[in-house]
Amino acid sequence: MKKQIVLAVAGIALSWNVQAQTNADLNTKLQNGRLLLDQQKYALAMAELQPISSTATGKNYAPDAAYLYSVAAARQKKWAEADKMLTQLTTEHTNWGGLADAQYLHGQVLFEKKEYLRALKALASVEDKSMDDEVAAMKRHYMMLLTDKATFQYLMRQFPEDATLARAYADKLVSGWFTAADRTQLETLVRQFNLDRSYLQRSENIRKAAYNVAVLLPFNVSDQSIKVDKKNLYITDFYAGILSARDSLQKRGVQVNVFPYDTSNDTAQVRQVMQLPEMGTMDLVVGPIFKGNSAFAAKIAQQRNLNMVNPFSDDADIAKGNPFLYLMETSLATQGQQAAAYAYQTFPKKTAVLVYDSEKNDTTFAGNFRRTYTALGGKIVSAHKINAKTSGNVGSVLGSVNLKDLGVLVVQSSAANVASSTVSFLEQKASKVPVLVPQAWLENPQLGFSQLDFLEMYFMAPKFIDPENPSVQRFKRAYTSRYNLPPSAFTYTGFELLNYYGRQLQEKGFSAPPKLGEVQPGVFYQGIGYESSTGKQAQDNQYLPIVKLENGRLLVVNPVL
Repeated sequence: MKKQIVLAVAGIALSWNVQAQTNADLNTKLQNGRLLLDQQKYALAMAELQPISSTATGKNYAPDAAYLYSVAAARQKKWAEADKMLTQLTTEHTNWGGLADAQYLHGQVLFEKKEYLRALKALASVEDKSMDDEVAAMKRHYMMLLTDKATFQYLMRQFPEDATLARAYADKLVSGWFTAADRTQLETLVRQFNLDRSYLQRSENIRKAAYNVAVLLPFNVSDQSIKVDKKNLYITDFYAGILSARDSLQKRGVQVNVFPYDTSNDTAQVRQVMQLPEMGTMDLVVGPIFKGNSAFAAKIAQQRNLNMVNPFSDDADIAKGNPFLYLMETSLATQGQQAAAYAYQTFPKKTAVLVYDSEKNDTTFAGNFRRTYTALGGKIVSAHKINAKTSGNVGSVLGSVNLKDLGVLVVQSSAANVASSTVSFLEQKASKVPVLVPQAWLENPQLGFSQLDFLEMYFMAPKFIDPENPSVQRFKRAYTSRYNLPPSAFTYTGFELLNYYGRQLQEKGFSAPPKLGEVQPGVFYQGIGYESSTGKQAQDNQYLPIVKLENGRLLVVNPVL
């Protein structure tokens, strides 16, 4: 009998040791998965966490493992895998402490899958009130990206009490969806959700005797006066250009009031300025210029229905999902599209070879060039991604290319070594193939104009200023006389920005978002306009000047007619 009891006790002890060992193994796997996730080794993290993500095998570790697995899957944009795991997690572990985080992540995953109804239901399940602002921000972000009006209306019917959806839909209406048939619904939304009654006014443009423009720049001054300061020259040059445009507009009967605000590179200052009551009277906000501050300010502008333009950025992503933010520059994405359209329409042979640097801007350009050129009917013979920091030898990737039968060679890199290598290679081949390259190559001291003139080089020059233009010459003389400094590229940008937007306000009146026109010649710029090839209003300048050297002079080969 004693022997049986001893054996039974030993059996219990053995079982406990096995269980302890099992729990230790599960915990080790969970911690390994967490570590791999922190190290951004997402595939490895998923492989480590997946076996313990179900209750049957993971015991008490399953919900944590399932959540971490879903985060890793989402980081890799494996939305289907993340959706499946989060569905399992939120269904089986309704009492888990991190349920709200899982529901929030599930909402994002479903939005990315464009399953809007399921996404909104997932977010509606979040009961943690401390996450209300985050949930509302996510819903607004993805709903503003929704381009199908009928789908949005369906979702409104499913969630008739959702204030975030209501405001987003009202913003979409006044952003371009509005028709006379929508008047009753818009009035209902304004009344039901206590929206600003300016929504009703913004369905039609408002004419004013004078328009107010706020300029948010890092002036870095201690008093209220703004002076041209050599220590901060590009900012003061830009602002001086704005003031010159204001004076020019006034002479033509267009009254624009300019209000400068010093924001430095400080998010706190940007927030303070953007939340001033007086900002509600502004018809346009210029700046801030730094990417982080611009994105931050744009969110406030969207909430307050303020029109904003970033003067220097060529990154279309900062305006994505925000119909109130516009770029003065031609984005890299649009440059790729416009260059492709020009190449296809101009050069008889519809084939192209694409060489591009590994920098984000260059890959963005290349991707848009490839898609547009192919969609038009052209053929990309080959595409080569290079890294100018390690090697700028273009000849090594073009050695097997038959240049004689090629329609166009596109080299998208501003690196000096890439430019020199390309020119040297083409000279050795005595090639006359058309070559599309960035404007920066014209400023490469290692290349002479005679070399570039001999080759069939076409330069993509988004901010090209023709020094022989009489308007440029007159402005340069007047500006130099006033400031004892010649105007810079930033001066011309400041002038063109306020001149263009001031004329648009005068011609079309105020609306939020603004109603902007088709591409037209600027005073100094070759063209400015926001109407895309499909006839819709874009959020960046849609014109890309392309110039070519002819007998030592740069000529625009695609002028605005």
